[in-house]
Amino acid sequence: MRVLNVFLAFAISALLAFALFEAGLRLFPDYRPQPVLNQFHARLGWSKTPGKTVTRGTTEFDVTFEINELGLRDESMESTRKPGGTYRVLMLGDSFVLGYTVDRKDLFVDHLERWWNEEGRRVEVLNAGTEGYSTDQEVLWFLDHGVDYEPDLVCIFPYENDIYWAGETAYHGNRSKPRFAPDGTLETGTLADNAPKGSALQELALFQFLQKTVLPLLPRPKAVSPYEFEPAGQSGPPVSIPREFGPLLTETPDFIDDAIGHTRGALIALQKGCKTIGARLVLVPLPSKSVIDPEARRKVGQLPSAMNGLEESLWSPDKPVELFLSMATELGIEAYDPRPALKERAKNIGRPLYFGNDFHFNPEGNHAFALALHKSAEKRNWFPMAHGAERSTHLTIPDPEGGLPTWMIPFAVLWVFLSVSFILTYRDENPALVFLKIAGMLGLIFLLIIGGGSLLDILPPAISTWILPGLILVLLGFVAFKLGRRLATILELMKAFTLRGHWYLMPLVVVLLTIGSLLVVAASSPLIAPFIYTLF
Repeated sequence: MRVLNVFLAFAISALLAFALFEAGLRLFPDYRPQPVLNQFHARLGWSKTPGKTVTRGTTEFDVTFEINELGLRDESMESTRKPGGTYRVLMLGDSFVLGYTVDRKDLFVDHLERWWNEEGRRVEVLNAGTEGYSTDQEVLWFLDHGVDYEPDLVCIFPYENDIYWAGETAYHGNRSKPRFAPDGTLETGTLADNAPKGSALQELALFQFLQKTVLPLLPRPKAVSPYEFEPAGQSGPPVSIPREFGPLLTETPDFIDDAIGHTRGALIALQKGCKTIGARLVLVPLPSKSVIDPEARRKVGQLPSAMNGLEESLWSPDKPVELFLSMATELGIEAYDPRPALKERAKNIGRPLYFGNDFHFNPEGNHAFALALHKSAEKRNWFPMAHGAERSTHLTIPDPEGGLPTWMIPFAVLWVFLSVSFILTYRDENPALVFLKIAGMLGLIFLLIIGGGSLLDILPPAISTWILPGLILVLLGFVAFKLGRRLATILELMKAFTLRGHWYLMPLVVVLLTIGSLLVVAASSPLIAPFIYTLF
């Protein structure tokens, strides 16, 4: 019986600790399990689930996806039939076109539809973007489904990693996908659903924390992964990079030459499909953040999951864009290069077009891309005379929110609340001095949070990944130091409850000891001590 009681005491303590840690991690958006938007598709590998609505969020964005009955992130549609007198534009692409990081009100696809209709053009723009798609999947979706929408204009937006994955028949070896032969014929048929099923473990915030924060700190195995390779030409020690970054190399590897052939085959199939239905085809390669932002290029160059310190002379972020433009020229496909317009826009507004951590367009980037595409459409006469502009309008680009910075709102609320609470509790204190002290305390906390975030963006990945674990260790060490000899008392108390078999009291004991430890540590600090009782 005693052994059982001891086991139960340890088990309940561990379970309580796990539950508290899991609940704490779920307060951080980056560690919350993200809902799945897609479903298996026997021809395409995967597709968006019709009628599904999900919300995803990180520290940078919160986005709601509403997929209509036909599987598009678009307005509700009863059928694929095109309304009479409408010029229909179909946009093919991956997560950039889907709008992975923005709501529809900030997505370039919807910007253009609103803008063109405000000009009186009677245009309908359909969003066929799907996260994770490469060019071959976008083309096959068009051939199987897109032609039914009777588009007049088809725009495809390939991204740099499309080239590598267009040469593969499986995504990371476990998610089947289609592939086109270099002559434009489809090599694959019905695909097997061999993707690993999501487990309960993957739904835990603790699992996400270990995967995103702890694993990158562990030494990488010397053996190169099947999805990595060592580029030639490095003067120093060899480095391995993901194969999907192969198109960025100035000297094209053999496996990328093969992938380029399959990519060209997909474009040949798309070109034939558009000719069959009489649709105009325009290719617009999406430049990566490294192309537009020099600082982003520096980070990508050092990031272990990207170029991993490869010498700058051996790679260029512009190379994939040039490859797509070259293929378009070779095949006689109309193409538009958005790089000059995006660079000019970024320079003129002095603000980034991409998110800081994520590689997609932010709302400002979507606005800039819409401006560039609209100008190109005007210059290249994308619309026939019957759908010309009846009036001149402009896309309104909202300026950054004026007034106080967003961090000032929680600062002001906390400042007033804590100051008033303290004054009501300790009526003999000087109110002016109380407001001053609490402002100083909050100012220090906000400085650490905001300044720390900026510091992490500046530091190289090899250092910044150690910051959070280091802070946790320092905090735990500080708590242990402040508790001092009290740690022995705490351990003795825990041992007594365990050996006596009072396992049912362990949750209460753990909570009380945790709060007591926080009080002891807080009271030992001259800065926090005057506010501890008010805070509790």
